[in-house]
Amino acid sequence: MMKTTVRLGVLLSLPLAACGGRESSAAAPGDAPEQAPAAQTAPAAQVPAQAPAGMPGTASAQPGTPGAPAAAARGTAPAGAATPAAPGTPGTPATKPTAAEAASQDRAAQILTRAEAAANGVRSLEADFTQTMTVPLLNQTQRSTGKLFQRKPDRFLMRFSDPAGDVIVADGRHFWLYYPSADRTQVIRTSIAEGGEAVDLQAQFLSNPNQRFVSTVAGEESVGGRPAHVLTLVPRGASPYRILKVWVDKEDHLVRRFEITEENESVRRVELRNLRTNHALANSLFTFTPPEGAQVFDQ
Repeated sequence: MMKTTVRLGVLLSLPLAACGGRESSAAAPGDAPEQAPAAQTAPAAQVPAQAPAGMPGTASAQPGTPGAPAAAARGTAPAGAATPAAPGTPGTPATKPTAAEAASQDRAAQILTRAEAAANGVRSLEADFTQTMTVPLLNQTQRSTGKLFQRKPDRFLMRFSDPAGDVIVADGRHFWLYYPSADRTQVIRTSIAEGGEAVDLQAQFLSNPNQRFVSTVAGEESVGGRPAHVLTLVPRGASPYRILKVWVDKEDHLVRRFEITEENESVRRVELRNLRTNHALANSLFTFTPPEGAQVFDQ
């Protein structure tokens, strides 16, 4: 399956930099221009720096920094790109794996094939999410929680309970990003067509995974009381992150946890619990009306 997916940040690179989006570079409320038109093009300095990042719809000019979304690499490696010899060593000359490494890679490829098929069968999804972001350079870990809803092909909602009121909505035409925890006066709107053709959390890293990653089995763990395979995936080509780990449910093969290690060693993790799939989700769930007095900035 080849399709363009909205960057998660990922998960994902969902409200995937600092979770709940707190960054020290947040602009002061007084920085926003007064009496601006209802819709403007947001200068970089006016985008709420405290916005949750790393999930669909989040934006940053500098991928790989704590505020950047973890974008899924799309497609196969460019011609001539070196295949990693082992996880954690992207870009190194290709070497023949040992028998044990080859067996681990074969097993991981089989699990990823089932995970991709399971993701393709998901028409709608809802779950409680917990997101954490660890930034070694700042010696801090931040956490956010909330409820996530998705309906293929182009509806998405992340409603935060912590920080309360923050929200990301995809209504079929636009992503709406509103982070009152950072700035109640600003709403960011971006075209879904510019971010990707589909809003698909599970498929964010599961589109052609065996062509895009060198994967190995890292063991088994429990996620929310459910046993899961733990896989380590290293991008074959250029990517804003070094390593991706996914926890694939052993029963339904859906990914219930994503973990991304960026080039600067920051680690983002999104965990999904109480996951329900293929239930009816009304259009009204995926609507957003800017609060009175808030300015809409187009990106």
